[in-house]
Amino acid sequence: MVRSDIVKKVAKETGLTVKDAEKIVDIILESIVDYVEKGSKLELRGFGTFLVKQRAGRIARNLKTNQNLPLPSRRVIYFKSGKELKSIQS
Repeated sequence: MVRSDIVKKVAKETGLTVKDAEKIVDIILESIVDYVEKGSKLELRGFGTFLVKQRAGRIARNLKTNQNLPLPSRRVIYFKSGKELKSIQS
């Protein structure tokens, strides 16, 4: 499923036009991105939780040149699936 499929489903389920449904989907996705960008935990019950974790810096090796390269610490987005989503996996 892609973004346009979600827009079509929202339009069909709500009776809105595709253009209005697209605005709603955009607002929801932008809100999720903005919230996670701030470093906050975002929990969507039944679906999952988005977290921003700090990954420590480390030394990596370039296998072609066999040279050590320092990698700086960075923030990564972590997703943990919720109960309902996990039940699909089993």
